[in-house]
Amino acid sequence: MKACLVVIAKQPESGKVKTRIAAAIGDDRATDLYRCALQDTLHLARSIEHVQHVLSYAPPTDDGRRYFAHVAADFTLLPQQGTNLGERLNRTFSRLLASYSPVVAIGSDSPDLPAQVIDCAFSVLDAGADVCLGPADDGGYYLIGMRAMQPTLFNDIDWSTEVVTVQTRQRAVDANLRLTELTSWHDLDTVSDLQSLRAPGAPLTRAFVAALNEGER
Repeated sequence: MKACLVVIAKQPESGKVKTRIAAAIGDDRATDLYRCALQDTLHLARSIEHVQHVLSYAPPTDDGRRYFAHVAADFTLLPQQGTNLGERLNRTFSRLLASYSPVVAIGSDSPDLPAQVIDCAFSVLDAGADVCLGPADDGGYYLIGMRAMQPTLFNDIDWSTEVVTVQTRQRAVDANLRLTELTSWHDLDTVSDLQSLRAPGAPLTRAFVAALNEGER
């Protein structure tokens, strides 16, 4: 089977993305920031060769599909389904693993992630790992990948908390899965996170942050 890289993304809508950052810089600028991070993430995904590129989008509406058909015309589009992140990830992986293996998923909150880290995820899965996890500094994860469906990894997780990686790791241990963890990386969740972006990654996001900093001065 062909390998697959899926980007998990939301349609940029004011008041619905980057809400913690929006509290400091306003909804409109936070939405512009998200657009930059999304474009940088799509560019990052495109740099990974010999994989199927998929975008799993929310909300699963006609408007959402039209938006992503425009900004990610070269990606296969897959609407997210489920009431929480665990259900949405579970259903996304279940559908994709029916046609591809391994499948690696990334979000749009780590646009400066080096491409080598994603390549490493595919390499360790090809080498026999059941699950690959990229832990984020805030306790969540920026990447998850697997060769076959492992629904236990998405069950009874306290999503959007600092224990997501710990709980996911424990689910893997309990299921006797071979787990490989990658280097830790940062998410863009708070204003302070904006100063952690690393060159040369995420050029659009870094330019936006530079302009934001200049405006504040």
